[in-house]
Amino acid sequence: MPISQEPEESGARVEVKVTQKYLVPVCLNGRPVDAGERLWRLAPGSHSLAFTMHNAPHQAVAGADVAPGIAVVRFPLDAEHKYEVEIRAPATTFASRVWKTGEWKPVVRDRTVDRIVSSEPEWLVAGCEQ
Repeated sequence: MPISQEPEESGARVEVKVTQKYLVPVCLNGRPVDAGERLWRLAPGSHSLAFTMHNAPHQAVAGADVAPGIAVVRFPLDAEHKYEVEIRAPATTFASRVWKTGEWKPVVRDRTVDRIVSSEPEWLVAGCEQ
């Protein structure tokens, strides 16, 4: 069931769904999200989401050079549109399932008009953006 991260108020809600299985939501609008949350119904307007990636390598790898980091993207939502969060990364990343900081980026796509609406990611070491 979709989760609303905003006070209940009358008005339109816009669905935002995370579709890539290794993409892990960390924060919504600067606040931590519950583990496993991948769908929200939000008010139209400006929002931000922070993500990390779940490394699941075929072979053992370790070290800070393979840490996925946390990427924050900002995006507008329009009423009566549907949105999905995807990732962009080199093809070899999908095969290795090792997501290094700066080599992947989340994007928010407006499925109604088939256009990416999110900003370039800002990279954090940990936590939510201020």
